Amino acid sequence: MAAEEPKVQPADRRDAPEEPASPVVAPAANIVPLRNGQHAAIRPVLEPSKAHLSSAERNAFREIAKALGARLADDETNDVPRLPPVAPLRVKEAEAEAPAPAAPLASEPAITPARQRNSHAEVLDRLPVAVLVNRGEDALYANRTLLDLLDYADLADLKAGGVSRLIKEASRSGGGAMTLIDRTGHLVGVDAVLSSVNWLDAPATLMAFRHPDSGGGEAPVMTPEEAEEAELAAEFAAEEAESAARVEALRLDAEARDGRIAELTAMLDTATDGVVTVDDRGRILSLNKAAEALFGYDQREVTGELFTLLFSAESHAPALDYLEGLKGGGVASVLNDGREVVGRVRQGGKIPLFMTMGQIAHGAEPRFCAVLRDITAWKKTEGELVDARKAAEMASAQKSDVLAKISHEIRTPLNAIIGFAEVMAEERFGPIANERYKEYLRDIHQSGGYVISLVNDLLDLAKIEAGKLDLDFVSVNLNEIALSTVALLQPEAQRGRVVLRSGLSPKLPPVVADERSIRQIAINLLSNAVKFTDAGGQVIISTALGDQGEAILRVRDTGIGMDDDELKLALEPFRQVPTTRRAGGTGLGLPLTKALVEANRAAMSITSVKKEGTLVEITFPPQRVLAS
Repeated sequence: MAAEEPKVQPADRRDAPEEPASPVVAPAANIVPLRNGQHAAIRPVLEPSKAHLSSAERNAFREIAKALGARLADDETNDVPRLPPVAPLRVKEAEAEAPAPAAPLASEPAITPARQRNSHAEVLDRLPVAVLVNRGEDALYANRTLLDLLDYADLADLKAGGVSRLIKEASRSGGGAMTLIDRTGHLVGVDAVLSSVNWLDAPATLMAFRHPDSGGGEAPVMTPEEAEEAELAAEFAAEEAESAARVEALRLDAEARDGRIAELTAMLDTATDGVVTVDDRGRILSLNKAAEALFGYDQREVTGELFTLLFSAESHAPALDYLEGLKGGGVASVLNDGREVVGRVRQGGKIPLFMTMGQIAHGAEPRFCAVLRDITAWKKTEGELVDARKAAEMASAQKSDVLAKISHEIRTPLNAIIGFAEVMAEERFGPIANERYKEYLRDIHQSGGYVISLVNDLLDLAKIEAGKLDLDFVSVNLNEIALSTVALLQPEAQRGRVVLRSGLSPKLPPVVADERSIRQIAINLLSNAVKFTDAGGQVIISTALGDQGEAILRVRDTGIGMDDDELKLALEPFRQVPTTRRAGGTGLGLPLTKALVEANRAAMSITSVKKEGTLVEITFPPQRVLAS
C-alpha cells in the first residue's frame, strides 16, 4: 500500500500490556504449504493466541457477521463457542473524518432485482476474507475469495462434495486455527471465526477464513467503507433471496391455481350436459359450451339475465321453486332428485330437459349450478314403449273378444253335435242296422271333443296372457293329483304298451296352488310322455321335497327326446317338433302347461336328450309350501 499502516503496539492489547512492541505474525503451525501433492500427516497445534483482535479487526469481523445476521463468537451473549483468535485479521483504522453522507435514497434511480444481485455479488466477492455459509452439509453461499482459495470454479462445484470434505481439522472452540482441503486435496491452513446466522429464515453457520501470507507479511486490510458496503450487500442479498423465494412460491401457486381452473373449465366444456351457473337471484353468470350449443345462445348474450330465459313458460315456476328450495336449505336441498323441465331454444323451439341444481358457493354471494341434460331421446323411447304397450293391450283385448266369440259361436253347435252323436251311438230310439254308421258316430263324437278341448286351451292361454285367468289358490296335495292322473291315463298307456307308474314322497306337505290348473298340468305332462314314448318304454311321475324346502313334481319318460332347438320349438304356441307329427296334437300342450305353472307362482324346467328321454320338473318355492 502507498502509506505505511500503523503497527499494533502492545499497549493496544488488553491482556498483555507488559510485552514489548512487536508485529503480530501468524504462528507457523497455521500455515500448511502442501501444494506439491505430498499429503503428510500434519496436524497444526491449536494454541491459544497470545493476543486478542484489535478493535478495528473486531469491528471488521462484526460488520461481516452483522451483514448476515450473525454474532461474533466472543460477543457479550456468548452462546456459540469460539476458537482462540490466532493470527487475527488486520484491518485499517477508520479515517478520522466521517464519510460524506450518502445521497437520499429517493434521488437514486430504481434498481432492478437483477442489478441488485449482481452488485451484491460483486461486493461480497471483493472481500479479502473468505466467507462460507452452510447448513449442515449444504453449502448455502461462498464468496469469490473462498472459491479462489480452494480452487473451485463456482458454488455448485464446491457443494458437490459437501462441507465436511472441505474441513480437515478445527479446534472445539468457536474460532482459531483450521485446516481446509482444496479441490486438488492440498491442505490450507487458515484462521477462522465461526458464528450463528439466520439465513433465509432458517438457522445456519457462518465461517470467515483468513489465509496468512507465506512470507509472513500482513494480510490485506478492509476499510470501514468496504465493511459498510459489505454489510449492505449482505443484507440486500439475504432480503432479495427471501423475497425472490416468496415471489417464486406465489408464482408457482398462481400457476397451479390457473392450471387447475383451466383444467376444470376444459372438463366442463367437454361435458355433454349443459352447465349454467347463477347467483342467488337466478341471474346467469356463465354457460359451458354444451349449454351454448343446447340453447343457441352465446354466454356473453345471456350473462346477467334470469335463467328462466332458458325455459318455456310452463317451467318458469318449477325452476324458480327449485332454486328457492336450495336457498332455504330445507328438505329440497337434501332430497335433491332433480326436476323435469321444458327448455326453450333461441329459435323458439322446445326441448325436454332433466335439471339438477346444487349450491357451489356460500357466504355473502352464494352461487348455484344447474346441470341440464337433453332427454329428447328418452322421451321418444318412452313414447314408443307406451304406444307399444297400448297396441299390445289392444291386440290382447281383440284376441280375447275373438276367443269369446269363438267360445260362444262354436261351443253351442259343437255341444249339440257331440250330444246327438252320443244318443245315436247308444241307439236310444232304435237300432242302427249298419255297423259302419256306428263307427262314423264314434268319429263324430271324438272329433267334437277334440275341438272343444282346443277351444278350451285357447281360452285358457288367452286368459293367462291377459292376466284374467281365475285361479282359486287353496291347499293342494300333489300326491293325490299324481295318483288320480295315473289312473286316468293308465288305459291309454296300456293301449300303447307303455309302463306308467308313480314314486311319491309320503312326507310331502301340501302346496298353495289352483287345484284345477295343477291337475291339468299333470294330465298334459303325462299325456305327452305316454304319447311320445315307444312301446316297451316307461313313464314315471314322482314327488319330492327339496333341500331348501321346495316341493317338486317330476315326470320322466324314456321316449324319443329332443335336442335344444326342438325343445325351443316345442315351447312356442302352435308349433310342433317335426319328428312328433305322427302323434298329432295342436301344439298347445307345453306352452299352455308352462303358462299355467307360472300362473301358480312355480317354475318349470325341461331336460331332454335325443333318443333317451325327457325329464320335466315343476318346482314350488318354499314360500308356496305349507308346513306339515
